[in-house]
Amino acid sequence: METKVSAGKVYFLRENITGKENDECTFRFEQGKEDIRFYFEVRDADIISPYAADNEDIFDGDAVEVFISPDGDRTHYFEIEVSPFGKRFWAKIINVTGVRLDAVDRIAPPYEAKTEQTESGYRAEIRVPYAVLERFDTEKYLINAYRLDKKADGRQLLYALSPTFCRRFHRPKYFLSPERG
Repeated sequence: METKVSAGKVYFLRENITGKENDECTFRFEQGKEDIRFYFEVRDADIISPYAADNEDIFDGDAVEVFISPDGDRTHYFEIEVSPFGKRFWAKIINVTGVRLDAVDRIAPPYEAKTEQTESGYRAEIRVPYAVLERFDTEKYLINAYRLDKKADGRQLLYALSPTFCRRFHRPKYFLSPERG
């Protein structure tokens, strides 16, 4: 798997445990003057997301996510999530060991998200102002992108831009460095 990711390029997410490419979700990002934007296009025949408010546990249903370390410090990062119906989740994460979460500070989401249902699933656009990403450094930040796919039988399938090869996404050693222009 690549250790770098390029703005503007479209990527297929991979099955998180095996790393096998999957064509059901694409991801791309763009760096603007005032914000960073993330785009997901998801094929999903059975959207399951019963959440009605921001910062509920939307990660227990269908959702897309981005983890971003604004300054390259893999022990401190933000978790940004959006449900297929536009509910948002935002948390500051401290993960000193790279395995176990030491702190999760849920905060009212300071970013915009737009979702749209499509014939085959949904799409999501997330716009995060640089100003809310404490210590954001265009030369040092790191990201990873994910999709959670809840199934009617209760299973939840996991996909990642850079797979973590386990049942969890919180493995910052797999974060990617954007190509520097």
